[in-house]
Amino acid sequence: MAEGAEVFSSHEGFTIRALAMPEYSPHGPGVKFGYVAHVCRPGADTRYADKVVRFAHPVHDFASATAAEEAAFNEGRSIIDGTHASLNAKGL
Repeated sequence: MAEGAEVFSSHEGFTIRALAMPEYSPHGPGVKFGYVAHVCRPGADTRYADKVVRFAHPVHDFASATAAEEAAFNEGRSIIDGTHASLNAKGL
């Protein structure tokens, strides 16, 4: 993970893009993280709502940026797999 950089993962023909967000910046050791993320098809124009599913965990619950990114990828996979409680990737 490059601090402050968006990271990508692929799952079942979709791309999951995640960005870990620190509780405050500049930050030192011990700062917790949340995330913003989305699921889309590779190469999709994500400016259009029908091409992307956006989701976030704005509460800073994660001990590191890496932990926040992994949580985002897990949530993204659940959206793609259809097991998420309220979001899905149908129609993308």
